[in-house]
Amino acid sequence: MNSSTDVQSAAPRSKLSKAADWALYAGIAGLLGLLVTRGGSGPREGAVAKPFSLPLATGAGQFRLDEHHGKPVILEVFASWCGACEHAAPMVDEVYRQAQASGVVFVGVSVDDDPNAARRVQRSWPISYPVALDDGQVQRGYGVSLLPTFVLIDRDGTIKHVSSGVPSRRMLSRWLSEL
Repeated sequence: MNSSTDVQSAAPRSKLSKAADWALYAGIAGLLGLLVTRGGSGPREGAVAKPFSLPLATGAGQFRLDEHHGKPVILEVFASWCGACEHAAPMVDEVYRQAQASGVVFVGVSVDDDPNAARRVQRSWPISYPVALDDGQVQRGYGVSLLPTFVLIDRDGTIKHVSSGVPSRRMLSRWLSEL
């Protein structure tokens, strides 16, 4: 087979086909840009944190965000089936233990449909901070679409930082040092 014949036999692309390709590329670039600039998931930084009250996975009470006004809160939204969440758990728990004396409040918010899954996770992963069971108040109210998502709420109740995916120890430490 002659390679010059193969090249010559290819039909020329129409202007409409080329325009459709460029529109597709521009759309993909726009979506990627939106994900990068928004962090992909969670509330807008600078917004006021929406209040929520959720039952604790232990069954012993509620976590009410408004009860922690005046203290910084790190909110971790996760699920038992999320491998990245499980991978992050030991490091996040270690940062929690180091920051505990400074008055920073940590709370995990499980988006699992089954409360027993959240209870099992709290026991089997190293999570020593409270875990609350989300009924949609946090996932929908905070616009969480990727797991894990971390939200730092400052003492005044303002969203200071948002991050999705496995955080680095350095990032969480930087967040805490800014308080």
